[in-house]
Amino acid sequence: MKKALLAILTLTILVSCNDWSETEVLDPNNANANVGSAKYATRIEIPRIEESDIFLSHTTTFNGKETITYSIAHNPKRKHCRWTAFNFNSSNSVKNWNRGDWENTEYGGDPFQPCPDMPDEYVMTKNEINRNGFARGHIVASEDRVYSKEANKQTFYYSNISPMYFKFNGQGSAWYNNEILVRDLGWNDNFRDTLYVVKGATIREGEYRTVGSCPTVPDYYFMALLCLKNNSYKSIGLLFEHVNGYSQTEVCSIDYLEHFTGIDFFCNIPDKVENKVEQQCSPSSWSGLNNYIKAGK
Repeated sequence: MKKALLAILTLTILVSCNDWSETEVLDPNNANANVGSAKYATRIEIPRIEESDIFLSHTTTFNGKETITYSIAHNPKRKHCRWTAFNFNSSNSVKNWNRGDWENTEYGGDPFQPCPDMPDEYVMTKNEINRNGFARGHIVASEDRVYSKEANKQTFYYSNISPMYFKFNGQGSAWYNNEILVRDLGWNDNFRDTLYVVKGATIREGEYRTVGSCPTVPDYYFMALLCLKNNSYKSIGLLFEHVNGYSQTEVCSIDYLEHFTGIDFFCNIPDKVENKVEQQCSPSSWSGLNNYIKAGK
């Protein structure tokens, strides 16, 4: 990798949060929390929002209430998202829709669609991705949001799609296997009360390339995970070099992932919690992670 990762820490720090209720109200002593009027910007899974990005949340009505499918920070200049954010909990970790069922809908098996909440000129097209030799790779995996047809449909918006090498995105790759791992953990009530997930790519200058008419091909992809269980938090970061082949998983702390990407993850939790939990890097406390660290062929 062109950037050397810090040595993996082995200390796990579980932070007690008994003195803090999981709400969406800003802590007045939180120095780096999101501010402003953007709806949902203060949710736990949302990183610090940059002024250059468009922030929005896709929602559905599920079990009679508004439910967030995922939130996204999209950069118009790069025509690519900086990050997506969502969570798994006992309510949304159910399967009510199968991806294969798109074959029998008005989309005829190809549910990829323009994002209705973003100008077309800000988002890459199918031609820009496919004609330059890339797969249409999901950032939020389609299988992550199968609690309803509408939620699954929203994962196929082109704002959530990235130009990925076919082997990097394909079955057996580290990215593919860790998508499965995150979903397995997210659907496991014994592992989490809530699992907060941020997934994205590097789009800062020097951290992407332009290929043909495709304006942004990221050099790296990442996953930042924060698990809440029994009033304690743990976190871990996963980093993937975007190569034309099978990448491997680099495991790191959220602190290091912030340094690597320039993104301030989980900025809305109180500073005294954030500062401790983001130092963690203990793969053994994330069930199954060790099986995927050297995934790929």
